[in-house]
Amino acid sequence: MSYQNLIDFSVHPSDVDRFDNKWEGLKEYINTKELDGVELLIGYDHPSDEIPKEVVKSIHLPFWVTWLDVWRKGEEAAKYYFPDVNNDYLQFCCGGRNASEMVQTQKKLWENASLFNPAHAVIHAAHVELDHAFSRDFTYKNTEVSSNLAEMLNRTAQEFTDGEPPVTLAIENLWWPGLDLLFPAEVDDFAGRLEFSNWNVLLDTGHLMNTNPALRCEDEAIDFVLDRISRLSKDVQAKIKSLHLNCSLSGEYQLKQIQNGFPQDWEKLTHREKYSAARKHVLQIDQHLPFQSERVKEIIAEVQPEIVVHEFITKDMDEFTEKLEVQRNNLM
Repeated sequence: MSYQNLIDFSVHPSDVDRFDNKWEGLKEYINTKELDGVELLIGYDHPSDEIPKEVVKSIHLPFWVTWLDVWRKGEEAAKYYFPDVNNDYLQFCCGGRNASEMVQTQKKLWENASLFNPAHAVIHAAHVELDHAFSRDFTYKNTEVSSNLAEMLNRTAQEFTDGEPPVTLAIENLWWPGLDLLFPAEVDDFAGRLEFSNWNVLLDTGHLMNTNPALRCEDEAIDFVLDRISRLSKDVQAKIKSLHLNCSLSGEYQLKQIQNGFPQDWEKLTHREKYSAARKHVLQIDQHLPFQSERVKEIIAEVQPEIVVHEFITKDMDEFTEKLEVQRNNLM
């Protein structure tokens, strides 16, 4: 079957500086590797004119980690969760000081994404507090997160004349409370709450694997992904238009961490320091490895995606190329 092959990239200097000639280097890489383009993680600023729009086929929106209490309670919650941060950093974490600011921030992100005329703009469907990334003692259930996310998306869509986002939203699953794709009825409930039609689902295979710390090998992981897809309603299955294709087998790490608890001196850390520690922890959970097994083709055959994003964590383009070639070879 035919689908677009994309790689993940961002506007952050840590990505752009991987090429000596910046964005031109990215264009050359796309052509040399016979890729269709990139999924570009944008920031909050208006996109630079230097970005070659012709290679941007998908947009990834900035993701908010701890947003739900601020959405529901406003500045009181913002001051509680982010006592030592400025407004710019607060926006980075959850989009604003209250629901109104969050809607306006989200609206601007959608408008910026639409400038690239992409296939879609990816948005994370989850909420986690930094403490809970370690304790797993979550405040909210999946349904509470997803229903509030639907409310935020609906309110933002209503900011546009026709009540529709200016770009198709691709809702991405995570393993934190939210849309984890484990319970079909919850997914159907979320879909039923959306009051606009311009959306679909992006399946992140690694995120789905992270929900099951019992997985120990790729065969088990691929079987698990296929089983979970098969349990979703036909309507939701038809909404899965794209994949973040990567493998994550972090179960042993997750179980060990649950036993170990919080990092040393956790309570003495500032919010920024906790965020940094939690980010390192998350990168241990979400491994972003290439599939080593040809059975990955079974996932492609089941989903029949329009877009496949090869999404890896690497230190440079040489390592990225190595992982990309491993995964693409197993898809041939």
